[in-house]
Amino acid sequence: MPRNNMPENWHPPVPAWQADWKDSADPMVTVYFGVQADSPEKLTLWASKALYSEHAPIRIEQGHYTDQADTHNYLYICYWTRTEYDLWWSLDRNRDWWQSDKRLSDGVGYWREVVAMPYDRFETLNSSTEPHGISAVAEELSGPIDEHGYAGGMRDRIALSDESDLKNNASTSTKISALKTDNGKRIKLTPPENTCIIRSGQNWAYCDDEQGSMYLKNVHPVLQKGMRYLRDNPIDSECYCMRFVDIKGSDWQDMPQSFGLGYASDIYAFEEWAKSHPTHLAILDRFMAMAGKFGEKLQLKLWHEVVVLPKDGCEFEYINCHTNTGLLSYT
Repeated sequence: MPRNNMPENWHPPVPAWQADWKDSADPMVTVYFGVQADSPEKLTLWASKALYSEHAPIRIEQGHYTDQADTHNYLYICYWTRTEYDLWWSLDRNRDWWQSDKRLSDGVGYWREVVAMPYDRFETLNSSTEPHGISAVAEELSGPIDEHGYAGGMRDRIALSDESDLKNNASTSTKISALKTDNGKRIKLTPPENTCIIRSGQNWAYCDDEQGSMYLKNVHPVLQKGMRYLRDNPIDSECYCMRFVDIKGSDWQDMPQSFGLGYASDIYAFEEWAKSHPTHLAILDRFMAMAGKFGEKLQLKLWHEVVVLPKDGCEFEYINCHTNTGLLSYT
């Protein structure tokens, strides 16, 4: 992988591992299916069949968050190879449900975001050999790696950065073209090329009482504050949207895990926030204090996956959603 930004004689402060695929002929696709409602029931009725049938995703996760409009959002996070996803979406029973006029009168909002993830455009990082997210479907984890813990490390872990600066000509002040139908109730759009998406997770399920208490009292609150800043300040942060999601079990029960799902104009927006903004410096300070106290016995598991979007292969659709959902407010 590139090492264009690595300081000379660099030694990471903590170990980390990355996901590797030996066979990169068939790229990955991540799809988020969401419903804006007081319960996940209407989406689950469809998902319980569609996501567990022919050409099903190779990994499914579930989550919930309350957005800036104080609206409940329940979502499925699904991973496919591109070939299997295209075959799945081609099945009438899956695609037609979303295209049906009945979705317009269900009394809830639906959204789906199809994220193309060519292998040379995304990277992963795991603080342990316990893989999360897309890393859990990789062929192996390699590491500990040196390419992390410094400014620009994310770019160095993205292979395409060796030949592209990964910059986006658009910004949060730029309007995104969209196709609006059904009197504006159904909106489809393609995010700009090099839009950056990060899914960054925290898992305290393995923490004993002492470590779990320290994380929840000292680290988690400042993490939430940082996520709110990115969510509520798109012009200053260049972050289109940020969702702080609680991971749920298969029956929507609470789990001791969460993740931030953020969409920014490009990877530099997240780099600048991580490098210099007080909300991220506070997160880093609290985490390093915890890591310093427990050292190799630290039980908290952190992970992320970052993708810089290609020009083609992504499709976002919003049905009956409020105007601040996802990328809607930028159309």
